[in-house]
Amino acid sequence: MTVLNSIYRRYAYRRALYTLQNLPERTRMDCDILGRETEVARRAVYGA
Repeated sequence: MTVLNSIYRRYAYRRALYTLQNLPERTRMDCDILGRETEVARRAVYGA
């Protein structure tokens, strides 16, 4: 993995995490991600 690719992924992770954390609580509960935002963002960007 190149340095530039690492930077892009880190930015994508932080953007995804910010988006998930700013969803309404009810939406996060319905999607079953309440309290697991960091895990979901990490898996979305870096894979399983």
